[in-house]
Amino acid sequence: MHLVRGVILLAACALLCISGCRSLAPIQPASSALHADTARQCRAHFLARPRQLVQSLTAYLPDGDVRDAIAVIRIHPEAGRIKCVIMSVEGLVLFDGEYDGGVSIRRAVPPFDEKKFARAMFADIRLAFISPEAENVQVGTLSGGTPICRYARSDGKGFVEVRLSGADRLEIRRYTSGKKLRETVNICYPPACGSPLPGGAGEIPAKIDIFHHGLFDYRLELNLLEAKELPRTEKQ
Repeated sequence: MHLVRGVILLAACALLCISGCRSLAPIQPASSALHADTARQCRAHFLARPRQLVQSLTAYLPDGDVRDAIAVIRIHPEAGRIKCVIMSVEGLVLFDGEYDGGVSIRRAVPPFDEKKFARAMFADIRLAFISPEAENVQVGTLSGGTPICRYARSDGKGFVEVRLSGADRLEIRRYTSGKKLRETVNICYPPACGSPLPGGAGEIPAKIDIFHHGLFDYRLELNLLEAKELPRTEKQ
């Protein structure tokens, strides 16, 4: 009897593990017209031109610490280059780093001096603003009707989803190659979240919430203060 119960328990655990690994929801194929429109909307979110963004930043860190700061982010999407400077509200530089195929840090003070934080933060910025390099893209709808684009990354390191939650909102998710959720980015545009800023910044999200899942979990809350276009040839 104990043996039977043990077998049943093991079988139940196996079923739970299998169901837990199925984190990628099935996509229902869309009609040709809807497919093209959804794919266009997914592409339209990502930056097509270099931008400088000034954001108010609240960082909810793994140790429970909460930090308010100002982030100045320069993004060159065509080259995949990002520079980020994080300053305290008093103007002290807390972090100054760059991603250009690898992470380089010029200055970092606690709690922003962890190398893994810098790598994760640049990965989050890329996820939010730069179109993923993908081998193929599935376009369709989820079971509830939400339009979705799922990109299979060309480096073989998993999947990126863009879920079009509404006219002014979308959600981006990154999964590992094992289909485990790593990041969730909730994005909100004007007028749902704030008013468009001068200079045509209505195409830039007014609010971004980034959730990093895992052992080094944290949350970044970004609110747009200023946006301007940069020359394509400008070095960061």
